[in-house]
Amino acid sequence: MINADVTTVATDAGMLALWRGTAFAEVNGYDAWEQRVNERLVDAIQSGELVPIGIQGDGAFGVRVAVAPDGATEREARYTVVTSEPYLLVADGGPIFLSGVEVVGDEPSSPITLSLPAGRYAVRATIVGWDEEPGARGEDGLPGPNALPDFLVGIAPSDGTETFRTSEITFDPPD
Repeated sequence: MINADVTTVATDAGMLALWRGTAFAEVNGYDAWEQRVNERLVDAIQSGELVPIGIQGDGAFGVRVAVAPDGATEREARYTVVTSEPYLLVADGGPIFLSGVEVVGDEPSSPITLSLPAGRYAVRATIVGWDEEPGARGEDGLPGPNALPDFLVGIAPSDGTETFRTSEITFDPPD
């Protein structure tokens, strides 16, 4: 059985991003990306336009997005390594995308598109130790067809009590 809920998302910039399409609609090339994304990344995070999944490594990663009431599966919970503090995402009823940070604003290049009702959301990213699960790797050493994702991105309506994380680095290093 192939895990159809897991989508491969790649980055050459060490960061994946969940972002609101309307916030980056005018990004139409590298110069606009530099101005609207790179130079104001902290502002975009603080205002809820973009949630970083700062993995500090390039590559292609399996990602599953879970919108409440959906959450971690029993298998994902069993192999959870770490979950971030919540980040703010402000949805305006338009599309939300998940991609490498380097393609924020380029909607067709985003492998994940979802729709959320307008509102404030708390987003938590989880690293899943998929390769710790027996049988997760195929004979070629790559993730098997039913492997867990590298990352689970959980989205739930904000309850108004959260303190939102604003760091580009999603996961604090271990003590």
